[in-house]
This record gives sequence, structure tokens and C-alpha cells, in this order.
Amino acid sequence: MKHILALLSVVAVVTSLQVVGESKKSDCAQQCDKTKTQVGAVAASEGSACQKAKTAVGEEAKTECANSKTLTYKVGGAACEESCSKLVKTLASLDGVNKTESCSKTHMTQISYDASKVKSCDIAAAIKKAGYKVEAQQVSLPVKGMACGACSSKVGKVLTSLDGVINGSACHESNKATVLFDPEKLDAKKIAAVINTAGFKTDIVE
Repeated sequence: MKHILALLSVVAVVTSLQVVGESKKSDCAQQCDKTKTQVGAVAASEGSACQKAKTAVGEEAKTECANSKTLTYKVGGAACEESCSKLVKTLASLDGVNKTESCSKTHMTQISYDASKVKSCDIAAAIKKAGYKVEAQQVSLPVKGMACGACSSKVGKVLTSLDGVINGSACHESNKATVLFDPEKLDAKKIAAVINTAGFKTDIVE
């Protein structure tokens, strides 16, 4: 009888230990699940913040790209390296002008600028104020619809027929038209409109 009671006591102890073990396993599993959930939530939050940051950077880059413009002028009076250097410094002092290059041989000056900070008319005014003359402006326009040399020739003739155009040419291989014109008589919008009227398609790229 004593042996039976002792055996039952041992069985009771073992059962109790098993119950405690299972309880600890359950608590551990629940705690582990909570930790995983918290880590997942933090990761998701960080991922969302990262995506928002990427979106913000992307929108900012698009805005900067849209405001980035280039002007090319033929400038009278910039006939030597010294005068070109003076012209470059004058334009570089304008808020919004990012880069300026001037060549004394071709008399061409190229200005890269932020259109949200400075206007093309302000740049032209600064050139005149410095003692130079804007003799002409050059634009390059992408033209769709030119399939052969005859198309290029047609666009070229349309351009040179405009009052104020000094020189105009088009190339069907590059799908571009380059126009040198008097900015006091014409502007890029009018040139683009004439090209479109001739049966081709172009957008303004300053």
C-alpha cells in the first residue's frame, strides 16, 4: 500500500511539472509573438517613412528639373577673353543663374538658370546693362514627323521664311531644329507654332 501511495505521489509531481512546463512554453510563445508583432510594426513604420522621404525627394527633383532652363545668346561686344570673362562674372552674380559659358570666337554665350528665381528677360537686361548687346538668341527644338531629308528641308525653309530668323536648320536624323533669331522680333513659342502649322510637332525647350 505504501508503495502504491509513493508511486501516485511521484506521478502527481511529474504531472505538475509538465503543466508548469507547458504554461511557461505558452507564455514564452505569446511573448515572442508580441515581440515579432512590435518589430514588424516598427519595420512597417520605418518603411512608410522611408517611402515618404523617397517620394518627397522625387517630387523635389521633378520640380528642380522643370525649373532648370538654358538660354543661348549671340552677344555683341564680347570679342576677347577679357570681355567674355567680365560677361560671365556679370551673369554669375544673378540669383538663379547656375552656370555661364561664353566664347569670344563664336560670340555665343550659354546660360543655365533656375526659371523660378530669374527670368530670361532679366538675363538679357543684365547683359545690356553690362555694356553688351544681345544680337540673337538660339534655341534647339525637338521636332516630330520628320522622316527624311525632304522633311528637314521643308522645316528649314519654313524657319528661314520667318521675319527675325537669322539662321534656321533641321535634321531628321536627330529630330531637332536649331534656330538663331532676333529676340526682339520673335520668341520660341512663335517659332514652335509655325513648325506645328507646317504639319510637324514640336515642344519648346529653352
